[in-house]
Amino acid sequence: MTRFFLAGSDSDEDSEAAYLDVRERSLLAIGCAAKPRRIFKLECRFEGSDCEIEVGRPLPHGGDLVVAILDHGRDEPYAVHTRHASEEDMTRVARPVYGVTDFS
Repeated sequence: MTRFFLAGSDSDEDSEAAYLDVRERSLLAIGCAAKPRRIFKLECRFEGSDCEIEVGRPLPHGGDLVVAILDHGRDEPYAVHTRHASEEDMTRVARPVYGVTDFS
């Protein structure tokens, strides 16, 4: 199991504050609040291939560092927040996915 962290944060306090900010920005972009679960990794189909998207690693195919993955409910795609992306160009991963691993 992996303990919760927000990629790019220096401490637990920084992680919590930054995570709340990511959740707020995601709410504004998606239009509904994210579920409280904290997702570490998605196993999914992304840009035409099977892959894993994991917090703390770059998006597949040379993408930006994944900071957080949020679940906005079964009618919305997963919201993948990266270090440099704005709300407008946030990565979204369509459902269904093969697997979801939560932080411990």
